[in-house]
Amino acid sequence: MRILILVCCLLAAVAEAEQKPIVIILSMDGVPHDIADNPLLSAFKRMEKYGTKADHLIPVYQSTTYPAHVSLATGVYPDRHGILHNSFIDTQQGRFNYDADANWIEVPPIWVLAEQQGIKSAVFFWVGSETDWHGVGASYRKAPFDPNIKEEQKIEQILEWLDMDEANRPRLIMSYWDGTDNLGHMDGPESPRVSQQQLRQNKLLQDLITAIDDREAWGYITLIVVSDHGMTEVTNYINLEQLLRTSGIKARISAGPAVAHIFLQADDIEQTKDFLSKQEDLAVYAKKDLPDSFHLNHPSRTGDIVVTTAAPNMFSSFGQPKGMHGYRPETPDMWGIFYALGAAVATKKIGPIHQVDVAPTIANILGIEMPEDIQGKVIKLGE
Repeated sequence: MRILILVCCLLAAVAEAEQKPIVIILSMDGVPHDIADNPLLSAFKRMEKYGTKADHLIPVYQSTTYPAHVSLATGVYPDRHGILHNSFIDTQQGRFNYDADANWIEVPPIWVLAEQQGIKSAVFFWVGSETDWHGVGASYRKAPFDPNIKEEQKIEQILEWLDMDEANRPRLIMSYWDGTDNLGHMDGPESPRVSQQQLRQNKLLQDLITAIDDREAWGYITLIVVSDHGMTEVTNYINLEQLLRTSGIKARISAGPAVAHIFLQADDIEQTKDFLSKQEDLAVYAKKDLPDSFHLNHPSRTGDIVVTTAAPNMFSSFGQPKGMHGYRPETPDMWGIFYALGAAVATKKIGPIHQVDVAPTIANILGIEMPEDIQGKVIKLGE
């Protein structure tokens, strides 16, 4: 009897070892790096104890949902993938405004690379996944985006994908989760409702981890949890449109919370730059003078003048949220999370990593070949 049990255990171990690696990546919108200080977040604590946690995840600039998620999926900065904010102006193509068309992205997302290389992917709400990218899309996807779909449904679908037969099972699974973003905007980052939402997200994450436990699948599954940005308190609201209008300057403006692109007639550029440079709380750059470290200089999507501000200020022509993001990557309140647990992960801690490092790290686990000009680097999660 003991021999039979031993043989069965060995066969199970061999079967698990023969499984091809699977990566599940969850993005929790607006979750800040300092959740690591909360002892009540047991699922995150388990990932940290038995897997790895980055000191923090450094976002791209500006640190908003669309550019961040595209950088997470491509391994390049916004000036390369082209998604400068959730909305922006392209002088040749027109205005992008939370568009679902993946072809606005100028480099292939990782699910496209996976499919091109024979690896099935599944995406449940991720920026750029709702339509095919130049004719290639995920084998399985949920579209269009629906904010009413809850995390419980996402977990159920993820488990259905995991339970598929090996020939049809996706090996890359990506899912966007609500995180704490909406409540952070409404109430501010330190509010009780944000804390309660962190606990809810933790419970849901624990449900997924337990389901993987039940399947005894950690020998081939790696679970990664990231966020797109953090959140900080704001108290001062700058209306650039009104400011320019009252000064008599005619311009097209594409403004995020912390970065504004101003498109002008050539004769108005210097006058506008001089005028804005005299205003408080603003940093003003001609397009040609943008620091390379910003990664914001795109041929047709960057304004003739770029204006930035820092918290507690934000650009807003309507509404006064209590919490905001979008600020410089070196701002601690903007830092996000990176946790990993499972087959490709050793028990250790790692230092700060960049959002552009996430896609090449996933690719390394799955054996996906990335473009040679990738800007991120592979993070060593194993021994």
